[in-house]
Amino acid sequence: MNKSISEKEAWEIIRPVCRELYELVNEGNIQFASGTYNDGDGTYKVNLKCSRIHLASRGFKDNIGDIEYKQGNIRIGLRANGVPANLFVELI
Repeated sequence: MNKSISEKEAWEIIRPVCRELYELVNEGNIQFASGTYNDGDGTYKVNLKCSRIHLASRGFKDNIGDIEYKQGNIRIGLRANGVPANLFVELI
């Protein structure tokens, strides 16, 4: 079963791999669209609208897995602070 997550929860998930997150949000480069948590497999799905994003996996529990680009949309599989997530980014 999927459960909606808040913008605050989404930022907590993304923050370990996006060190400039709050600056990008404050400058209007990243906007939260929606997010869900899947109880079945323990993963998060976060939908964003971005004109700029900068991700880096620097910690022991952080890694960026696969990245898929499709006509103005990017899907990024990652683990941030040990939390598995998929970011779906609509480029604006």
